[in-house]
Amino acid sequence: MSTNENTTNTKNNKGILIGLGVLLLASIAFNVIQFINCKAEAEQAKQEYTKLSNDHEQVNQLLEDSKELTKKLEGDVAEKDEEIQSSLAQIERIKAENDSLIKSGMDKEELNRRLKANLALVRKLNKQLESKVDELLMENKKLESKNNELTENLDSLNSVASVLSEKVAIASALQVPEPSINTYKKRNSSSNPWKKTSLARRTNKIEVEFTVMENEIAEQGEKEVLLKIISPEGKTVGSLNKKGGDYDVQANGATTYAAYKTFTYSGQAQKVVLEFVKAESNLPEGTYNTEIIIDGESVNKSSFELK
Repeated sequence: MSTNENTTNTKNNKGILIGLGVLLLASIAFNVIQFINCKAEAEQAKQEYTKLSNDHEQVNQLLEDSKELTKKLEGDVAEKDEEIQSSLAQIERIKAENDSLIKSGMDKEELNRRLKANLALVRKLNKQLESKVDELLMENKKLESKNNELTENLDSLNSVASVLSEKVAIASALQVPEPSINTYKKRNSSSNPWKKTSLARRTNKIEVEFTVMENEIAEQGEKEVLLKIISPEGKTVGSLNKKGGDYDVQANGATTYAAYKTFTYSGQAQKVVLEFVKAESNLPEGTYNTEIIIDGESVNKSSFELK
C-alpha cells in the first residue's frame, strides 16, 4: 500500500472519530438538558402541589379560626345568631368541597383556580364573621355597662327603700311611756273592794295602767296586749298563755303571762288597764319586772317593789 493511501485512511478514521465524538457530546448535552428540564418540571410540579396544599390548609385553618372566633361570645349567642351560623355553614361546605376536589384528579390548572376561588370566599366569610363578632361583643359590652348601671341604681334604691322601711317601721311602732303600777289588797267592801298596799304578803292585785300614744301611721284595728311579770325569784307570775287562756298544766320552763286583753286602736291616744288578781296573798318580797307586749312586740319594760 502506498504512503498516500495510508495518509488518506488515517484522515478518514480521524474524521469518523471526530464525528462520533460530536454525536456523543450532542447526546450527552441533550440528556443533560432533558434532565434539567425534567428536574425543573418536577420542581414546578412540587411547588404547584405545595401551593395547592397550602391553599387547602389555609381554608381548613380559617374554618378553625372562625369557630374559635365565635367562642368569644358568651352563652348561646353564637348558636342563636343566624348570620354567624350561615357563615360557618358556608365555610364547612367549602372545606368539604375542597376535600372532594383534591381527591377528584382534576386538571391542576382548573383545580388551582377553584381552590383559589374557594380560599378567597372563605377569607371574605371569615372577615364578615370577625366584624359580626366584634359588633356583638361591643353590643354585649354596652349591655353589661347598662346592666351594671341598673344594678347600682337598684342597689341604691333598695338601700333607700330599706332605710325608709326602717324609718316607717320605727315611726309606725306603738309607743307606750312609763306605766302607772299599783298593788292592792282585797277588802270586804262592795263599794270599795280594793286598797293600795306595798306589802307583798297583803297583795292580791297588780294593776298596770298605761297610754298607747297617738300615731297616725301605725296600723289600726284590734290589738292584743299581754302583761308579763317576772318575780324576784325569776319566775313568771300568772298562768295565762299568749291568747289569754289558762295553761291546764304549766310545762317546765314555759313562759306564762299575768294578764291578757284586746282593744281597738284608732290611731288616737288610748288608755289601757291590765290587772293580775290573786286570791291568796303569798307573793314574795323584792323587785318585780314588768313587760307590756302588743301584737307580739315589746313596747315597755318597767319594774316595781313589794316589801
